[in-house]
Amino acid sequence: MPSIYMYHAVGNEEQTAGADPYYAVSELVFSEHIKCIPQSIPLAKQLKDGSKVNHSCITFDDGHLSNYLVAYPLLLENKLSAEFYINTNMVGTEHFMSWDQLKEMNDSGMSIQSHGHNHHYFSDMNDSEITEELKVSKELIESNLGNLVTVFAPPGGRTNKRVTRIAKSLGYKCIANSRPGIVPYFKSFEVSRFAILKHTNTNTIMAWQRRWSLATIKEVARYRIFRIAKLVLGNKRYDKVRMKLLTGSK
Repeated sequence: MPSIYMYHAVGNEEQTAGADPYYAVSELVFSEHIKCIPQSIPLAKQLKDGSKVNHSCITFDDGHLSNYLVAYPLLLENKLSAEFYINTNMVGTEHFMSWDQLKEMNDSGMSIQSHGHNHHYFSDMNDSEITEELKVSKELIESNLGNLVTVFAPPGGRTNKRVTRIAKSLGYKCIANSRPGIVPYFKSFEVSRFAILKHTNTNTIMAWQRRWSLATIKEVARYRIFRIAKLVLGNKRYDKVRMKLLTGSK
């Protein structure tokens, strides 16, 4: 059964500037990780003919510049494809990839899909805002790169039934969420992904390839605890508490 891996930024401190350091991994670590992932096929390609997700996939959220400068060459070197979810309003700004860079990646077999137009939580939006975000990002990627956008990864994994309904109405075939777990045998509109953190090692990567491994069970339990905290605190308060815990500030 396939596992989907969610990365953000790759490289040293300078190369990952502007990214959340909690989700950034070094070039060496990323290189070691992908050697444990024998196959990576973009979700958009797997879903192209109405099929379900049957293969593992390496994915990246946000469109950080290090994806092009560091991760992309390593993927090519290891003959792996990946899927990149970008915020179209951030393209070409400081620390983010340009349309030319994204075009090069797209033409070489990488898949460029939607992370929304802005990096806002979709669960906080009304229907018209959700529609605008999904529609604009889809249209911009398709017009600039010439590829069909059918997969959406919600920022922060914040999604709900309204987002699903609207995404389907706009032609999306899949939501790549932030809920950990092995992709099931049956076809589902939402696909689970394992979030890669700065301390994630190769043993964990390999363990996440097994549904009932201790590492997989722990990650699912951890996610459920944090999900309850998000529901109780709300997105803004949760982010403030999370930042204090990560930085040790008061």
